[in-house]
Amino acid sequence: MKLLLKVHSERTARRRRTPEPSLAPSRDSSRINSNHGNGSGSAHHGRDKSPSKRMTRNTILLITLILLVLSTALIVLYVELSRSRQDVVVPSNKAIFFGNNYDHDTFPNLGNGHLVIDREQWGAAKTTPALNIPLQRPIPYVLITHVGVQSLPCENIYKCSIKMRTIQDSAIAEKGLPDIQSNFYVSDEGNIYVGRGWDWANTYANQTLALTFMGDYGRFRPSAKQLEGVQFLLAHAVANSYLEVDYKLVGQNQTKTTKSPGAYVYQEIRKWPHFYGCGLDDEAPACGIELGMKPESWMGKQ
Repeated sequence: MKLLLKVHSERTARRRRTPEPSLAPSRDSSRINSNHGNGSGSAHHGRDKSPSKRMTRNTILLITLILLVLSTALIVLYVELSRSRQDVVVPSNKAIFFGNNYDHDTFPNLGNGHLVIDREQWGAAKTTPALNIPLQRPIPYVLITHVGVQSLPCENIYKCSIKMRTIQDSAIAEKGLPDIQSNFYVSDEGNIYVGRGWDWANTYANQTLALTFMGDYGRFRPSAKQLEGVQFLLAHAVANSYLEVDYKLVGQNQTKTTKSPGAYVYQEIRKWPHFYGCGLDDEAPACGIELGMKPESWMGKQ
């Protein structure tokens, strides 16, 4: 018994001298430390991550907005360039050819909607005797006239065709001419009506291409489409060698005493590049003198 008590007391003494580490507190402590570390780390990490996410989201939105603005600007620029290309007026020295580039399938046209109405289409009467003085090409002069005599500008194919027939009837019945006077006529809406055309001399001067504005342009101003139609026709004539490249353009009032082509038309054609100031005063040369033409050459006989 004494021996057992002695052994027990010795073991108890050893335990007191070297106590065993407590596992549970250690585990709890590390768990607590771990939880504390994780908690504080998560909170800190959350604080670091949220602004970063917000920055990324804002950056994406900003880039998207910039791309939308650039796309809109490019679309607007494209539309404006397309409009400007459509609105560009073809210069008078550019080659323009008859073609069906208008929404009307019946008539050829010079471009930009300037229809060319042939003799059969406006209802020209067949003339007897036929014209017999050919128009030599390339033509050196363009002569601008107007119908005059209180004539109203015509505004559509139906009314202008009636006017063309009236002019032809008057030329034949009242003036004793074999046909309508000019090579071409231009209406208020810019359409071109074929008179004697490219092949036959007009009634004013044999070495000229006569273009007549359909109306009285001492009273009325020519329309922009009308002026453009004449310029397109002249460009077509140069491109196809009907006119000389350096042709001279004159008003009828420069060749004889007359109010034709009307003050308003004359104001316009004086600005055109081929306008030639012959016959304006005593110091200016007579029109056509370089070709051997005399003043009476501009009076015409047919």
